[in-house]
Amino acid sequence: MPNEYTIAIHNYITKNIKTVQEKIDSEGKCSPFCKGQIEELLWLRTYLKKNTDLKDFTYY
Repeated sequence: MPNEYTIAIHNYITKNIKTVQEKIDSEGKCSPFCKGQIEELLWLRTYLKKNTDLKDFTYY
């Protein structure tokens, strides 16, 4: 069960990253808010990878 929960979290993070990137691409510029969102989501993904993910499984 924890593995399924972790997969759901990674899918949620990936979906949010794609949403922000699409917003940046459609506007043609990146606001500080969008940069901050992407940085936080990537930091969260890195944190999960280092501290909670199974070492032999790729989540994204």
